[in-house]
Amino acid sequence: MTSAPSKAELATAPILKGWLLEHAADSEPWLYAWFFGDPDVEDGDHGHASAVLQIDESSPPGWARTESQLYRLGASYPPAEREIRYWAQKLRKRLFLPLGDAPGGGNDIDEMIAFIREERPFPERRLMRMELAYREERERLTEVDALRVPVPTAEIPIR
Repeated sequence: MTSAPSKAELATAPILKGWLLEHAADSEPWLYAWFFGDPDVEDGDHGHASAVLQIDESSPPGWARTESQLYRLGASYPPAEREIRYWAQKLRKRLFLPLGDAPGGGNDIDEMIAFIREERPFPERRLMRMELAYREERERLTEVDALRVPVPTAEIPIR
């Protein structure tokens, strides 16, 4: 296994936002994400990287090395939010609208839902299910966050 990347390597590495690590039983793991700063991919394009060779063991991971590139790992989104961002970004690209600096064009999910609703890429009931899943997901995450006990910073070991 190769060593962790240097700070200089990380500073120039492209960023994957909204990444998802998938590992099919018959293949190497892959990262699916929105690409930013990759010289071979248009900023904001969604796709997959080459097979993952190494991933940061921190939680959450901050970088991944693939067969072809080192990437910094940005935010990762829960499934329902990720699907809404995916459709908003896909529609923005189809309409030649600016893709923005966050998948889906920004960070206002309600705005993305309204945009998808206006463009009607699929039946309304599908969007309603997506929206309900997102609201339930946010509620669960809010409940989990409320249960977390803050750790005083003096007790966190510094690397």
